[in-house]
Amino acid sequence: MEARSAASSIKVRLVVTSGNVHPEEVSSFLGVAPSKTWLQGETVHPKATNVHKENGWVLSIEGRSGEWVAERIVDRLIALIPAGRLAALCRQHQGSIEVELSVVAHVSGAEVSPAISLSSAQVAFLADCGGAFDVDLYLR
Repeated sequence: MEARSAASSIKVRLVVTSGNVHPEEVSSFLGVAPSKTWLQGETVHPKATNVHKENGWVLSIEGRSGEWVAERIVDRLIALIPAGRLAALCRQHQGSIEVELSVVAHVSGAEVSPAISLSSAQVAFLADCGGAFDVDLYLR
């Protein structure tokens, strides 16, 4: 029997890290519940021995079935953050918060590759908070 390849998937994450701003403060300031948080010194994974070097707050969403344009998924993620709040948080804690917008795509050889780009509004969103953009593409 032939093994089936895993289905392709795409996820977009907004990651906020800081050595001194607690994830609860990020949630409270933004008014948004995160998908995941961690504290400085916690293990990266329950079975791991390495630890996080800073506090982390993550908001992530998965692409819908057949949704392969990252720009649309990024729009849905950014829409969850009240306008201007992330930039205000970064200004309030200038130099102690890092922001990254991350696209993670797992692509099956038989499926369409994702279109990964940002609109000018999305670039402006990142620029307002000094954020970085990262793409991780994995072939299955």
